[in-house]
Amino acid sequence: MTRRLFFTTLALFAVISNAAQAASNLQKELGVVAKEVAKFLKDQDEQAVAVGEITAPPQLAASSGPGIQQILAEELKKSGIDVKARARLGIEGKYRDVVDEKTKRLAAQIQLSLVDRAGKVLVSFDRGVFGDATLASLFGATVELPPNADDKTRDRTLQDSLDKSRTTLAGPRISPSPGSPYGIEILVKSGGDFHPRPARDDDGLAYVPIKRDEIYAIRICNDSPHETAVTLSIDGLNVFTFSENKSYTQWIIPPKSKSVIYGWHVTNEKTDSFQVMEYARSAVAERLPNSSSVGTITASFAAAWAKGSPPPPDEPNAPNEFARSADATGRGPEVTTKYKEVERAFGVTRAAVSARYTK
Repeated sequence: MTRRLFFTTLALFAVISNAAQAASNLQKELGVVAKEVAKFLKDQDEQAVAVGEITAPPQLAASSGPGIQQILAEELKKSGIDVKARARLGIEGKYRDVVDEKTKRLAAQIQLSLVDRAGKVLVSFDRGVFGDATLASLFGATVELPPNADDKTRDRTLQDSLDKSRTTLAGPRISPSPGSPYGIEILVKSGGDFHPRPARDDDGLAYVPIKRDEIYAIRICNDSPHETAVTLSIDGLNVFTFSENKSYTQWIIPPKSKSVIYGWHVTNEKTDSFQVMEYARSAVAERLPNSSSVGTITASFAAAWAKGSPPPPDEPNAPNEFARSADATGRGPEVTTKYKEVERAFGVTRAAVSARYTK
């Protein structure tokens, strides 16, 4: 699948443009819900709705509810519905991991309800979302997935990582296994420099202590012999959520290298730094003031290669992802950046690494 990318001139990492690609798995499913909600509301002569918290089972310590809310809110607006903090009707919901009865594939089940102020359910929606990178981001997984394995094996590996989390820590580096070529490091700004902050293992989950008002960055490590495309999300929001180009989705890290992501992408010359702040001022609250489920950084890795070049030898013929019909991180001081456009293709998800930065 061909993508347009932007590379920095200072370090070889990049942003992928998704302009030619169909909407993401999650966006497709929430788009269906938004259209059905819009039809119901218009039949009731309603023009606005509030979007409340969407939560995961507490056992998963997942915090992607804000990301689900943000996409749902955008899809509702596309359908002509205003999203307000106060409205007569509201949407609430939950998400969890399931095995889809029809396909026997691992999926995220998203259950949403339109309710009145008394809590009466007016209409309910149940959607399934598939795809390794999507599921890893939604549930904050840390896992290594064999690219050549069949779907059943990859699903079982991902499910096992949710049932029993395992994280490898080596100094500040967080990896899915001791020999994995992929990892992340959290860097916290002190004075004028960024310094690695070690994580601790809490029952298989990596936690990095970051205090309120601290600015941090994320170092992405790629020790593999090929480029890797990285999807990076914080508190359930893609780091391109605030980008002026809404089609950007991923970063490219060159082989045998490390690159630092300093903040939320705004333009190819401007980035807003990652900064922990009180929830009311956070990036999540800026979009959806009702949610307080935050605290996870997730990077998902896939091999990437230049347009017209052969993929890595262990890359399957086609990606197997498909779709079926507190404190928080905010936007801190601006950082100057510069990117250059190229073209790339990328394959299946090979690993995902997550770090919780608040409990």
